[in-house]
Amino acid sequence: MKRLLIVLLVVPVLLPAQKGNKNSVAPANDAASTTINEGFEINGHLKGVPDNSVVFLAGFSGTDTLAKTTAQNGHFVLTGKLDNTDARILNIPSLNRRMVLFMGNDHITIKGDSTDFSDINISGSDANHDYEEFIYHIKPLNDYVEYYRGMLQAAPTQAAKDSVIISLNTAYNIYQESIDRFINRKKNSPVASLVLAYSYDTDPNKDVALVQKRYNLLTGAALESQFAKNLNLAITRDKVGAIGSPAIDFTQTDTAGNNVSLSQFKGKYVLLDFWASWCRPCRMENPNVVAAYNTFKDKNFTVLSVSLDERRESWLNTIKVDKLNWTHVSDLKYWSNEAARQYNIQSIPQNYLIDPNGIIIGKNLRGEALIAKLKEVLK
Repeated sequence: MKRLLIVLLVVPVLLPAQKGNKNSVAPANDAASTTINEGFEINGHLKGVPDNSVVFLAGFSGTDTLAKTTAQNGHFVLTGKLDNTDARILNIPSLNRRMVLFMGNDHITIKGDSTDFSDINISGSDANHDYEEFIYHIKPLNDYVEYYRGMLQAAPTQAAKDSVIISLNTAYNIYQESIDRFINRKKNSPVASLVLAYSYDTDPNKDVALVQKRYNLLTGAALESQFAKNLNLAITRDKVGAIGSPAIDFTQTDTAGNNVSLSQFKGKYVLLDFWASWCRPCRMENPNVVAAYNTFKDKNFTVLSVSLDERRESWLNTIKVDKLNWTHVSDLKYWSNEAARQYNIQSIPQNYLIDPNGIIIGKNLRGEALIAKLKEVLK
């Protein structure tokens, strides 16, 4: 319904990729780049670039120009000085082309034909070798994972699903192992933080504990990159409401105007459910929550629903129509609902299963998954 994504800046994988040698291995040196004290120099030899074409190097945001020149006979030279090693963008507007360069104060040579950006040789930057390893050896492994996830969703029978799951698990394990190997070898490279950002951004399960463990291995230039900074923000955000963490207490008014706090339900299993009357997926999920409530309400289980409604009448009417016979609260502030903000709710429906000690033991449990979890804990 509403999703406020933290941009982890994994755009490089969507830009035209360049290569030195697809089968080459990044140098064993773990340094992010070879530092040149006087600054960077990019020597370009690209056949087919029109004379007088503007060529400029920008930061990854694309809003700043770090160096600018014009090409003659396919040759151009860009110079300047950088504060760190990170992703930059080489732009050639006359060709409507952009090229990702992971670089610091390096002496870089670019050779090739501008009519084929998929076959361009770049040398002089260890970090860019790391980036090529990500593009050609790590990202394709995740592509296989995504392929099998799509097959699993489309599988017509349980037997077909079981068959796909075997391939999916194999592909997923190989992909995760490749990430660990890369980080262990390249923990000082800014590309290591890109790999982590990419892996986390494409992970539907958002395993915050795993990404935090891997993030803690990063050192030096890896921690100075824009990817690490954005990833750190995402980790901080996603730790809120993570399984195993204490549920955040809050107080809002119920349908009768009385104050209700989450902490009042301590000692019970509580499904904290974020929804709204105007949210169609929420309405479709409501019968599942009703079934769970009716099945387990006499086994130390209840539901506390927080509505992101604005209109009180719609909220109350939907509770009645959908037969949601448990405690409901709302401050009627739509997406600015204070409890939703505390839990960083970015889409609904969303829920958290909280144990009697106030610890989150499940999240986003829907349909059969909710029933199965409740059967597990309410024996």
